[in-house]
Amino acid sequence: MAGLKIAVLGGGNGAFATAADLSLQGHEVRLWSRSPSTIESLLKTRKIKVSGPLMTAEAELAHVTTDIAEAVKEADLLCSPLPAFAQLSVAKALGPHLVDGQVIFLPPGSFGTVLMADHFRKGNLWKNIALAETGTLPYLARKNGPNEIGIVVRACHLPTGVFPARHTTWAIERIRQAFHSVHPVENALSGALMNAGPIIHSPLIVLNTGPIEHPAPYDIHNEGTTPGIRRVVRALDQERILVREALGFKPNHYPLEDYFDDTRPNEWMYPRTTKRLLIESGFWREEIGYHHRYVTEDIACGLAFLVSVADYAGVEVPAARSLLTLAGVVAGVDYMKEGRTLGSFGLKSLAKPELFRFLEEGWLISAGTVKSNERG
Repeated sequence: MAGLKIAVLGGGNGAFATAADLSLQGHEVRLWSRSPSTIESLLKTRKIKVSGPLMTAEAELAHVTTDIAEAVKEADLLCSPLPAFAQLSVAKALGPHLVDGQVIFLPPGSFGTVLMADHFRKGNLWKNIALAETGTLPYLARKNGPNEIGIVVRACHLPTGVFPARHTTWAIERIRQAFHSVHPVENALSGALMNAGPIIHSPLIVLNTGPIEHPAPYDIHNEGTTPGIRRVVRALDQERILVREALGFKPNHYPLEDYFDDTRPNEWMYPRTTKRLLIESGFWREEIGYHHRYVTEDIACGLAFLVSVADYAGVEVPAARSLLTLAGVVAGVDYMKEGRTLGSFGLKSLAKPELFRFLEEGWLISAGTVKSNERG
């Protein structure tokens, strides 16, 4: 089977890992970043050195550019592993260049599929396309230099929801040609509620506020993950699963205990050895503050969205609500007002049958419009 033409949008850890790995798999990969300084060296060489436990190799990309039109022209798959708070900016740059039949993949999404789709619709830029989102990045990776990415593991299960869901079959088939571990879930909301980042990172941020405010590089996933914090993560994940069940979404819910406990029979989205490899790599020993994407993405977008969907579903989520409140107090932000919520999408007034019809078919007059703002 011939390789896909793939546009990778972004210049961070996820984008470099995606571009390098997919290029090594034989796909024609073009990488775009709006920031010339981020990819200055890569613009000259088009080569990314890959290191780490997963592989050692050098990938040569087909094209590297700061012109998004060049990146996405005739592309079969557009992959945007950028943080959720950047999705609207990407949609604004991308919209004029979309063509029928393209698939946009957001790993993960935090309901960004609907955010981006609404921008295209309101700007009369909507095409016969599909947008998909999954529960985590396809790779655990960190940039080790301007042209080097350290990849620890590749995801082995990527539960993915498509918007509109009526496009699921062909969209999943397309994405699976690049990311073999992708499998479909019910719709984009189900995909959004697979997002592991808010579940892992929100307790780590809130309950490590002391060390964070006395900055020194340390691994929040190692010494920052104490038994007590693990219990909070477990409670928060159980609330996420209760919300999924209340909305009628089916297992596998990918409980995070399958990630933390490598003796459990079920493999999580990453292989069983991932937690150990993540710590041993040392890639995540870094300074973290309330500007970090664990806050600006996982709390402001992911955790706020989870609490809002719980409210919609009538599910009590005391751990999630407490963490969101405390994070807001520390950051000086009311995340239920300024973060990403079902209400900010203009969807919370829909009855469940209407909401699910919208997720299946696309835009309804009764759904109103999504409030597109830079906070997403």
